[in-house]
Amino acid sequence: MGPQTATSLGTLWTAVTRAGGAVGFAPDAPEADIRAAAEQAIEDVRAGREQLFVLDADGELVGAVFLRRGPKATVRHRADVVRLMVHPDLQGRGWGKALLDAVVAHATAIGLEQLLLSARGGTTLPDFYAKQGWRQVGLFPDALRIGPDDLRDEHWFQLRL
Repeated sequence: MGPQTATSLGTLWTAVTRAGGAVGFAPDAPEADIRAAAEQAIEDVRAGREQLFVLDADGELVGAVFLRRGPKATVRHRADVVRLMVHPDLQGRGWGKALLDAVVAHATAIGLEQLLLSARGGTTLPDFYAKQGWRQVGLFPDALRIGPDDLRDEHWFQLRL
């Protein structure tokens, strides 16, 4: 992971956010905040708190997803899948599914028993995850404030491996 990884991730994350992607920010979030989050995410990968899976096209980062293993003994059998993103210009090619499949395969290979993730309501994401075999296990109404008058539900999913 070279020094450009955080910069490339910040560029991807900003593009996905601006297109309305559900990756932790409102579409009008300051770019500096998104880039700071990208730097922190890369630091978390370097420190071993998360694992990063990427898609590269012609030398550019065009997709990414993170796997965050449970930090304590009581939850080490599971992990969270966070920030699945594919560049908006390249969506619809099955690359998000490919990233998700890679994370599931890796989690299975390292002996995890289950994966968890959350998805923003008001998007196609809950249906996407359900079609991939994930089971919705919870719903947190109005959990996410995307804008002053835009509250969204947060859907929680589980996949038993």
